[in-house]
Amino acid sequence: MTIKEVEELLEVPRATVRFYEKEGLINPQREGNRYRDYSAEDVEQLKKIIIFRKAGLSVSDIADLFDGAKQIDAVLEENLENLNKQMEELKGSINLCKKIKEDSPEIDSFNSEVYWNYIEEEEKKGNAFIDIAIELAHEEKKIIAEKLGWSLDRDGNIYDLKQCVIGTVCAIVLIGTVFGLFSGNWGIGNLKEAVRFIIGMIIFESVFMIPIYFLGKKHPKIARKRNGYMLLAMCSFAVVLVLFVVFLNILGD
Repeated sequence: MTIKEVEELLEVPRATVRFYEKEGLINPQREGNRYRDYSAEDVEQLKKIIIFRKAGLSVSDIADLFDGAKQIDAVLEENLENLNKQMEELKGSINLCKKIKEDSPEIDSFNSEVYWNYIEEEEKKGNAFIDIAIELAHEEKKIIAEKLGWSLDRDGNIYDLKQCVIGTVCAIVLIGTVFGLFSGNWGIGNLKEAVRFIIGMIIFESVFMIPIYFLGKKHPKIARKRNGYMLLAMCSFAVVLVLFVVFLNILGD
């Protein structure tokens, strides 16, 4: 069966099918012309994956189920807890929306103090609202993953811990070697400098990438070109920093 036939049969985009293949959840055979040939077993596996995804399971949890690393009862129990938590958060946010809508304020006369106090009172009662820190944490995780060569699944979870450890060690050794070549000194100190350098790069990139990420949520044009804006922001910062140093030197003279 071709990927087009699978796409039509299961009514999912081919990009989704290829993603699950990339994640190792299905392994279709390749014919002599190198085209993928999806068997009945592959289609059945895809159906299971789609069912579990629609139930809210993460890709990593599904992989663990297929590998036998986790039992279905335990995974579903944990997933139910997460879904119930999300429902509570949505309930609080829905009530907040209703309250604001009933008050019908204009944005110019919007009294944030009223709704801020409302949220605080509701949270004291145990009611939850959507956690706005999740997106920030997810973006920070992506930045760290890119710098250390980690592989994250679609849900932002570490997919292969062994590979992540190897990627981190390789990154530290590589940067430490560069420090050694430039300094002419070889020792454990180079590895410590490499760790400091990586941490510094992560912090430095986060300072620029996080604001650009949230701007991109509101302005799709920025989201599509965010790497370009990131480079522009870093270059602008570098220019300002150089000018600042030059200015200090002039004052010193």
